[in-house]
Amino acid sequence: MDNVQFLQKLLRINSSNPPGNEHEVTKAFIERCKMNDMPYKVTALGNNRSNFEVTLNGTGDKHLMFCGHMDTVSPGETEWGYPPFSGEIIGDKIFGRGASDMKSGLAAMFLAVESIYLEKATPLPTITFLATAGEEVDSCGARAFLEENENRIIDALVIGEPTNEKIVVGHKGALWLEITTYGKTAHGSMPDHGINAVDHMVYVINELTSLKLSWTIAKEPLGSSSLAVTMIEGGIQTNVIPDRCTIRVDIRTVPPQAHEKLIKELNKKLDKLVENNQLYEFKLIKVLDRPSIITSSTSALIQCALAIKGETDDQCFGVSYYTDGAVLNPRSEIPTLIYGPGDEKLAHQPNESVNIDAFLRSIEFYKKLALTFNEKMNWQKNQLQGGTK
Repeated sequence: MDNVQFLQKLLRINSSNPPGNEHEVTKAFIERCKMNDMPYKVTALGNNRSNFEVTLNGTGDKHLMFCGHMDTVSPGETEWGYPPFSGEIIGDKIFGRGASDMKSGLAAMFLAVESIYLEKATPLPTITFLATAGEEVDSCGARAFLEENENRIIDALVIGEPTNEKIVVGHKGALWLEITTYGKTAHGSMPDHGINAVDHMVYVINELTSLKLSWTIAKEPLGSSSLAVTMIEGGIQTNVIPDRCTIRVDIRTVPPQAHEKLIKELNKKLDKLVENNQLYEFKLIKVLDRPSIITSSTSALIQCALAIKGETDDQCFGVSYYTDGAVLNPRSEIPTLIYGPGDEKLAHQPNESVNIDAFLRSIEFYKKLALTFNEKMNWQKNQLQGGTK
């Protein structure tokens, strides 16, 4: 089975999350490892879900991790021009759910590690390939890996999310909030006898609009923070004053914005609305909390990637979506590169695809990165120590 056929095999597996069923993808990796007598590890997570891991022990003292997720979002209700789990090749592209986000990056990283194993190339850092479950919902796989590997030292992390082959050094944080306003039901013809939770939510949304302006900051290369009300639900029926209204808020942050500080400020604003009788009662809960991550372009990992591409520091980028890096590296202590063959603009879209040549180039990129990382780390360490070797 060649590299393109292997990607097609992964794309033909429905690992839409929910429910995930990532273990079906794990089985494809196991089959490939057995074919080449390559060591692997499976961590069962229950309900046909798992993490898959390959570790190659290196000759150096550094540890490089390649990481990607096996789950995808669902194909959605929009009709596709090609079956979403066909892995169909049309022209220079492979189509299918996960083609860009991110089974192409996942397959490319695995195939790079497999190639290194088969060639018995040295010298090398210790290399781990980690395929996780659940990134599209709760990052359950990344969390399970952390719980199992508290004392494991990772010197650099590469995440194969779609970047269109751009070198990405960080991503924005994501904070999702659910806010509920409460009231009291009454007959629609006698609104003064009730407390309208929908009316009260208008005040909440106005506060969010105001805070959006005061919260917004920009940090290159990540861009600007943002806030959007993305869901609203409330009311029982037309002739009943609603006693409940709920919204979801999607906040994207950049350093140095702290999520807990934002929540504290918002709670204070809503408490003030209660004091002013513009709000009867409310509840604010955190639905998702992923910090932003950022790596200096001067780090050995990023310099290594730039050298492979023949690019300079000013060709480092940021992305607005979050990755498992927010769980594995929440304080940006581990140099992290986000790099993949997929196009982020096609992620979660119908007729998702990846360019075949980009996929094949990424295999070589990841392989070169692993083969030159130790040398770059040692050179940079030597420079810092003032050596001349």
